[in-house]
Amino acid sequence: MAGGGLEIEDAVRIVRDAAGALHSVHGELWPSAILVDGGDVRIEPPTATDRIRYGQYAAPERILGKPATPASDVFSLGAILYHAVAGRPPFRGDSPAAVMLSICTDQPLEAPPHVPQSVAVLIRRCLMRDPAERFASPAILGDALDRLTVRDNFPGRRILVADDDAPIRDLYTHVAARIGVEVDVVASGRDVISALKSRKYDLALMDLNMPRLSGWEVLDFLRTRYDARPSKLFIITGFTDQQISAADRDVVTAVLYKPVASEELRTLVTQCLRGGPVDVPSILRTTGHRVSV
Repeated sequence: MAGGGLEIEDAVRIVRDAAGALHSVHGELWPSAILVDGGDVRIEPPTATDRIRYGQYAAPERILGKPATPASDVFSLGAILYHAVAGRPPFRGDSPAAVMLSICTDQPLEAPPHVPQSVAVLIRRCLMRDPAERFASPAILGDALDRLTVRDNFPGRRILVADDDAPIRDLYTHVAARIGVEVDVVASGRDVISALKSRKYDLALMDLNMPRLSGWEVLDFLRTRYDARPSKLFIITGFTDQQISAADRDVVTAVLYKPVASEELRTLVTQCLRGGPVDVPSILRTTGHRVSV
């Protein structure tokens, strides 16, 4: 960064990984606190050293003496990302103190024309003066950056995920974002059937114990509606004794038992979307499962 801007793809990847490496509030993020070693990114702990330089990337509330929060770390990451892609900090000033004053009173500079609009919009949200208008945490920012790096990996492909448990739906959404595939998220069997009637899906992940029609009733529907069947359907359930019946073997690709390892699920979905044979047992090394034969 001392010699100018980084390649946009590299800058986005590094800041994404830095956001993922923040497991607690840091409070003093600036470029030299982010260490890049090959493909690994780690964060140096807070220190009294170079606090004046840190102030040029500090959130307004931090400059005013308020405690650090996840949203203040988001501001710092946004300021670092701006500097990395633009070749200059997002706020002007002849001295560190002048820059900090600008952070508290001025709008950030516009991103240069070579910065994609999607990146510029994300940075501007990070740099909002009101913490409530930023991404709520570095983890959420990391997910947004993930979507930038993998957007349209599978153009025209779409998956359907269904579970009445909100954290499970969030997991599926996160996995889809990291893969770079469009996803429809529903919470009931009735909504699954409605979605299947309206479009063709390349893959579906479905719970069994759902309200307003269960997963079993969705399978009843799919047995007679060949046109509505997704290319691959995975049942993901907490019923560890659930097997694939003879009637469902043409419909269900495999049954996965909760808890599902997110990285294994990500690999499974990615391989399915790429086409060709998928060796489910070799992918699901820690996740319990039964394969349709």
